Amino acid sequence: MRKIKTILVGQSGGPTAAINASLAGVIRTAYSHNLRILGMQNGIQGFLDGRIVDLSRALELDAPASVDIDGGEQNLLLLRKTPSSWLGSCRFKLPEPDKDSPVYQRITERIGEFGIDAILYIGGNDSMDTTDKLSRYFRGAGIDAPVIGIPKTIDNDLEGTDHTPGFGSAARFVAEVTAELTRDGGVYDVKNVTFIEAMGREAGWLTAAGALAGDICGTAPDFVLLPEVPLDEEILLARIKSRFGEKNAVMVVVSEGVHHADGGFLFDAGSIATDTFGHLVAQSGTAAYLAQLAKARLGVKSRGIELNTLQRCASHAASKVDLDEAEALGTAGVVASLQGETGVMVGIHRLSSEPYATEIRTVPVANVANKVKLMPAIMISDDGFNVTDEALHYLRPLVAAAEEPILGDGLPRFLDAL
Repeated sequence: MRKIKTILVGQSGGPTAAINASLAGVIRTAYSHNLRILGMQNGIQGFLDGRIVDLSRALELDAPASVDIDGGEQNLLLLRKTPSSWLGSCRFKLPEPDKDSPVYQRITERIGEFGIDAILYIGGNDSMDTTDKLSRYFRGAGIDAPVIGIPKTIDNDLEGTDHTPGFGSAARFVAEVTAELTRDGGVYDVKNVTFIEAMGREAGWLTAAGALAGDICGTAPDFVLLPEVPLDEEILLARIKSRFGEKNAVMVVVSEGVHHADGGFLFDAGSIATDTFGHLVAQSGTAAYLAQLAKARLGVKSRGIELNTLQRCASHAASKVDLDEAEALGTAGVVASLQGETGVMVGIHRLSSEPYATEIRTVPVANVANKVKLMPAIMISDDGFNVTDEALHYLRPLVAAAEEPILGDGLPRFLDAL
């Protein structure tokens, strides 16, 4: 194994409130080992184009902290608390490894051009596909450079880890918003139903977090609709009508990926474009559809509220547990590369929920790429219209503590854009 002197780190896929905490962990650990730290601007696509930045210089890691000038440590602290992907992102699908492919030939050129000894890639399912392909190509081409995946996704649908960085913060946001809307919906003495749409194409983890509203305001959502369970709209309408016999305000948290028994979405998916991985680019409209349906069929006041990208950038609701674990995984990625591991992803293994305890393990990234972790049946109610206590036990430790912001003139501060 050759000595690692230069590492390259990239971010890819949808951003989160915690993805920069992983980047901070990578940078802090690499810097402590006296490594040269380079960053891809806009992920693997930017790397192919040669858009590389020296992160030690960009973050002023050698600059002293003072009253007037933020030193590198202050910048790392700000980076940890800054939402979105500081390095920029992409959705670029690598072809299958082939030494004669122009794409892989360019990758080889870039490796030599920048003297790269190891690559760390922070992302979700599709990013682990990139990590797997890079590691397989390097192995076949005889390139001695470890490739390590660091997980992130608010969808929490990645195999090989108990949960993913970004999910805890997004879950905390969904829980808080659901509780706030629950109180708002109960103000007037009229029948009304609110549909809150959370992200999640295939897995309902984030939608399930809405059930934690019961811990905040004492009233849990009446229904939690997950993509793991096909939706019968007639049964849902009957359930809502029945609930109106008990209360005025009905609250429904619904996943964007909820579908009919035949697999078709509630909205017209055929009119929506797909990205290079075949995913719908703008999968939304479920809450608005159900709100219109309830208004037309039940004759009640109804609202459809789409949380959309707020879920992934709401750093004001960030979970300290989430950011701590995200940073620890960044550190673990550097350590794994220094130990000569390659073609692996660092992941979280839960040892206990009460008290909450975890450890970090590596798993072959080939076992993770292009797979989706669905919510298990034990976390879904028998009727499919809500979640169980098992889901709440799983979720609670991930959202339990708030991340305190760094303030400037009373407002939270972010790191300036790169």
